[in-house]
Amino acid sequence: MIRIMVRVFGCLLLAGMLWHCAREDKLLVGDWQAVSVTENGDSLRLNPAEIGFTFQEDNRYAFRSTLRYAEAGRWRYDHGFLFATDTTHPDLPERIVAIDRLTIDSLILRMRADSAERRVVLLRNTDDSAE
Repeated sequence: MIRIMVRVFGCLLLAGMLWHCAREDKLLVGDWQAVSVTENGDSLRLNPAEIGFTFQEDNRYAFRSTLRYAEAGRWRYDHGFLFATDTTHPDLPERIVAIDRLTIDSLILRMRADSAERRVVLLRNTDDSAE
């Protein structure tokens, strides 16, 4: 009887973990607008409104940044990390950034830029006219 209970509990735990991962993955889908970019804790002198992501359910993404930089490709989420492969520049390696926070309306990304730590705070774009 105890063995059966342990197996049932184990299955429920595994199902819960898989469901939790799927939920976080789905939270990324949508349009995100940067509101803050810092490097080693200091604000960078740029307009964060120029930076944004769109993550689609089919695991495609589009990214826009300052100086008219843009890219698009495929993304995946795994245990707190976002993996992005730019298909517009196939010679670039896959990028990996840490997701420090992901909620229904906010996303905080952390990455290394040379020897500095950079954080980007983004808010979900809820403007229905953008769709």
